[in-house]
Amino acid sequence: MSHFTRVANLLRGPSLEREFDDEIRFHLEERLRRNVAAGMTPEAAEGDAQRRFGSIERAKAGMRAARLARPSVVALALLAATIFFATAGAMYFGTRERIYDVTSDVSAPVPIAGPHAQYTSAAMHEKIQGTVRLQCIVRANGACSDVTVLRSLDKTFGLDDQAVRAVREWRFRPGTRAGTPVATRVKVDLRFTLR
Repeated sequence: MSHFTRVANLLRGPSLEREFDDEIRFHLEERLRRNVAAGMTPEAAEGDAQRRFGSIERAKAGMRAARLARPSVVALALLAATIFFATAGAMYFGTRERIYDVTSDVSAPVPIAGPHAQYTSAAMHEKIQGTVRLQCIVRANGACSDVTVLRSLDKTFGLDDQAVRAVREWRFRPGTRAGTPVATRVKVDLRFTLR
């Protein structure tokens, strides 16, 4: 993880903690699913999953250490930011990225890589199937941001959240206008199907 990302993570406090919780929940649910598939009762499967995972607070402490910058790096980042704002910040922030809708003048972005949305064990247990419709902004660099749910499938058992998480990781060949990559607003349908 880059030093810049570690410093930026300091500003993400609550959302970073939610990511830690989501990651821990994912690992526990996955172990629970495997245990149940191996023939354990749900109670035994849950107990085994928690025992194998160990201390949640220790896991979070390790995640924080891996994703947050040390004080010396923060000091260097603050110095670099001060220099940046003193020299080029005003010019940079004077220009806002325009966001385009797909039209005859603006080509649609094309997905080129990204993870599939994963079922939560609770949603699998409830046999929920269907489609989540999302909207996102595909930036000129092909990254996806500002992901929102337009049509929900499941807020209770986590499928909407899983869809948002997956689309945030997608990469696109960006949309273009007059041959130049531009930020484009797109809609994405993610289907959850049990096999």
